[in-house]
Amino acid sequence: MEHSGSPMGGRHVAALSAYTMKPEETGQGDPLVLVPGGLTGWLSWKPHAERLASAYRVIRVQLLAVDHGLSGDPLPADYSLETESHALARILDEVRITRAHFAGWSYGGEALLDFALDYPERVRSLTLIEPPAFWVLRSRGPLSPEALDFQERSRSFGPGTVSESQLAQFAHFAGFVPRDAVPQDMPQWPLWSQHRQSLRTGDVAFRHDDRVERVRTFSRPVLLFKGQGSPDYLREIVDVLGEEFPQARVEKLPGAHALHIVSMPAFMRIFTAFLQASPL
Repeated sequence: MEHSGSPMGGRHVAALSAYTMKPEETGQGDPLVLVPGGLTGWLSWKPHAERLASAYRVIRVQLLAVDHGLSGDPLPADYSLETESHALARILDEVRITRAHFAGWSYGGEALLDFALDYPERVRSLTLIEPPAFWVLRSRGPLSPEALDFQERSRSFGPGTVSESQLAQFAHFAGFVPRDAVPQDMPQWPLWSQHRQSLRTGDVAFRHDDRVERVRTFSRPVLLFKGQGSPDYLREIVDVLGEEFPQARVEKLPGAHALHIVSMPAFMRIFTAFLQASPL
């Protein structure tokens, strides 16, 4: 299928792969695409979609890494972050969406950022919740020892089975669980464990690279969120993006990396006001 848009972000984009994301639609109105995090996938956006469906055509997409992890299928041999962003572009063509509001969380937020910089003409507004876009930090200098430690541990995740011990390490480094808490004691642990093969992407989030100049030329309105209690490197990525995007605002909410879930009423109030101020 030929892509309906053309990359206007100043970087050559390779031909789209044959992979496409699974979509789930609800509601009617202006299209709003929700891209999930890289552990539990589109489940994380379900309560938000239910509330937003009264005003928007809400499309939740499933990341390929999550879908393949749940099915037990191996990731493509050439899998990268761009595999996800290209799959997002492909599903938008399939459901005939040429322009939309977009929101992405965590690893899905990094994939969405890559898509938005490649195809800004398809974006009406962009909301990002702590994307692990470490290339943004590298534009300012070397990564911190804590971030490098996270990358080193992530390299061991996949392509084979991800263990519960590795999942616990991820929960700490991603900011889901404080360092002095035991991940296995969290009520979310059974769900996390069920989805742990989603983490077979290893250190893909770290290895992706881009140019900050593309961020500086992105003219669409941008809303950025960071969480109180999140790792320093995630909050710093949001702060740098807030400085580099021409039209960006940064919000901080309780709930660490899962702020849009833990602080859902406050998040929804800010998010919906932002969408209403950026009509298609």
